[in-house]
Parts: sequence; structure tokens; C-alpha cells
Amino acid sequence: MTDIQIPTTVEKEIHALVEAKYYSSISEAVKDAFRSLFAAKPALKIISAIYLYANNEVSISKASEIAGVSIEEFKEILVSRSVKREIYPDERIDENVRMILERRV
Repeated sequence: MTDIQIPTTVEKEIHALVEAKYYSSISEAVKDAFRSLFAAKPALKIISAIYLYANNEVSISKASEIAGVSIEEFKEILVSRSVKREIYPDERIDENVRMILERRV
């Protein structure tokens, strides 16, 4: 994870919230801060989802979940932003088909 530098005053405020038992940890305070940020600026969720998807860090399904839209809506967003979709074959597909056919016999 990236080391994050925050102003001393903000750091003290976060520690105060943890010490006052408002949050159980600094991590919980940061998670809540990002939830609030994404609630206030939903476009940021879409930007982060596109980035993660375009860099092969998440599937299209996970990216649409991060963005808060359906898979079809996310596909439309990708097209509107000229993001190329890469579709990779699942190496397990042949094995899965074989298993399904064996169960029918």
C-alpha cells in the first residue's frame, strides 16, 4: 500500500476520533471518509472502477459493482469513454462443459 502523508492537524483529528471510541481504528475512519467522499462525488466511483478494470485489476462484474451500476450500464460507460474491453477465454470452460455433459448421461 502507498504511504500517505496527511497534515498533522488531520492526523490528530483522526486519532482523537479513535481515542474517543468513535472509530475502532484509523483504518475504519479512513474507510468511512472514503464512503462519504464517494457518496458526495459518485463520479469518482466510476472513475476508479474504469481505472481498475482497464488495468486488469478487477473483472467487469466487480467494476460495475464498484461503480454502482449494472454490468450493461458499465459496458455503456466504457464505450462512451473509449475504453477497450478485453475478453479473455476461460481456460476452465472445456472442463466445465465436460462435467455438465457427464452429469446428463
